[in-house]
Amino acid sequence: MAANELLKRLVTIFSDDDLRHPQLRGIALAQWLLESGRATSDLSTRHYNFGGLKWRKELAGFATRIQYEAHDGVDFYCKFATIENFITGYWVFLNRSPYSGWEAHVSTPEEFIKFIGPVYAGDESYADKVIALLPEANQLLEDAVRVRAEGHQGHEDVHDANGKDLGVIVIDPGHGGTQNLPGSDANHAISVSGVKEKKLALDFSLILRDQIYARAKTGERVKVVMTRETDKNLPGRERARFAFDHKAKLFLCLHFNGNQNRSARGTETYYRAKENGNINLEEDMTFAQSVQTALFKQLKALDNNAKDRGIKPDNEGNPNLPGFGVLNDHNLGNDERRDPCRAAYIEAEFITNPSVEKLLISGPDSINNRTLAMRAVADAVLQQMRQR
Repeated sequence: MAANELLKRLVTIFSDDDLRHPQLRGIALAQWLLESGRATSDLSTRHYNFGGLKWRKELAGFATRIQYEAHDGVDFYCKFATIENFITGYWVFLNRSPYSGWEAHVSTPEEFIKFIGPVYAGDESYADKVIALLPEANQLLEDAVRVRAEGHQGHEDVHDANGKDLGVIVIDPGHGGTQNLPGSDANHAISVSGVKEKKLALDFSLILRDQIYARAKTGERVKVVMTRETDKNLPGRERARFAFDHKAKLFLCLHFNGNQNRSARGTETYYRAKENGNINLEEDMTFAQSVQTALFKQLKALDNNAKDRGIKPDNEGNPNLPGFGVLNDHNLGNDERRDPCRAAYIEAEFITNPSVEKLLISGPDSINNRTLAMRAVADAVLQQMRQR
């Protein structure tokens, strides 16, 4: 059965996750396929809960509590802000008394699921149902690993190979990994509920990629390249170099702001300043304004208190600032091209603001809201790609 986009995102991230017991990767995914109906259940699509995990206090650092009506009645379940949080939360869920001793039963996938299954589902046949999905899960994981090995550190794909060629866009999810690198810290802001900016940047960026493909018109060909699909960090210069390596028409970074003042909020988009040697200033400003307007308009429709902080040069407030390395025209390869890549850097919102937390991170409609926001950005991106 073909994987939907949400399932693909889950598999991609999980295939590169650092597991203590990697031999359990396939069986865990098989269990999530069963529990989520292959990432089609309401719990998975609205709350990134692919395992049907009910709320337990041990999950407080990884999920928020929601009231949810399942087939067996109303109860409190886990809502995960990101797929990465779900993956971590699943193993935390198992590190509780009902499953004590499970790590003594990990020699094979079958032994593991036969140990936890009866407790997990209260069904003696549950383990066999999961095991039946193991070949499918292993194949999905193998495909994800192969695609990553064949690519250039990030994912690339083509929509409608026979259509009119709109060109390439590189999407750069901010931060990643655990080590600070030149031009790219591992993480910056942390949300009210404790979700790291790097995780949100990846989730929003993957949604944006899928929305670009979904919103492209019949008869159009577009290629999206990701600088990262998993929790990895890359130096700023390497991120920007993707634009040159793939002859990209557009390069779009996605980040989130944070501030000690919890009332601070707003959407802003940066472009390379004239003082920093921008060789296609007007085009960059047009691109930045396009995505800024689209994102703010959608956020305003979702929350009337949304604030438009406008587009800004990357030396804002100080003409001597060197700006962002990912917007540097040399790093982008623009000094070697006749048709310079247009680049912009979105700071989508202040995730330290409680209203933003509810709107985009842990509220009941947050995943749908972020999808609507990225759909608006996708439309703006496609309009830019159609213009040249």
